[in-house]
Amino acid sequence: MSAQPSQPLREVIHGDAVEWLSARPGLAQTSVIASLPDVSELGVTLDRWRDFFLEAARASLLAAADDGLCVFAQTDNKREGRWISKAGLVLRVADELEIPLVFHKIVCRRPPGARLPGRPGYTHVLAFSRRAVDDPDRPTPDVLADPGVMPWSHSVGTRAAEVAVDAIRHLAPTSTRVVVPCCGLGTILAVANARGLDAIGIERNRKRAEAARTFTLAVPDEDVPSDIP
Repeated sequence: MSAQPSQPLREVIHGDAVEWLSARPGLAQTSVIASLPDVSELGVTLDRWRDFFLEAARASLLAAADDGLCVFAQTDNKREGRWISKAGLVLRVADELEIPLVFHKIVCRRPPGARLPGRPGYTHVLAFSRRAVDDPDRPTPDVLADPGVMPWSHSVGTRAAEVAVDAIRHLAPTSTRVVVPCCGLGTILAVANARGLDAIGIERNRKRAEAARTFTLAVPDEDVPSDIP
């Protein structure tokens, strides 16, 4: 009898993601997918949140292997009538570290043209790497029309997770593992495992960390949904 393929591994750590990542720069065979929390999730001042976000973005970018990807799925924020561009903050840190942008995509969280008070109807998906480059012979959509499944209000949605994981599989094939800081309920972990990658999540909320250890989704094994042109 032929040996059965091993199931992808998952580990969820209850702890501080920035501290964990900062202690492990340049993880071999590893890519990172980050959806870092906004100020309302942390319950701190805007200045303290900004310091946290910049530090977390830096630690995430440095943790990925040189030939891996670091992918951010971030929704901008509106506070007191002004926009906070989390995508812009990520780009700022990557530029300081001289880590090139591989691609930038948009996932619509609401139908195009919808008028939404306080929160944008889109998520930025930005991928960075020191060595990996985009594949011109395998183009994928720059705009995806819907977020897919969103298990909770702060979830990135399965579409953004699929974009990130599929990019890792094709553009950073030496990566056998995905690390997910601030993993929440485990949407990205579930997509990574469904696509055959091991996954490590770090989550500071104990209840969410416990849920993320076993959270699963029915994720189709395809790179781009058929309803996306």
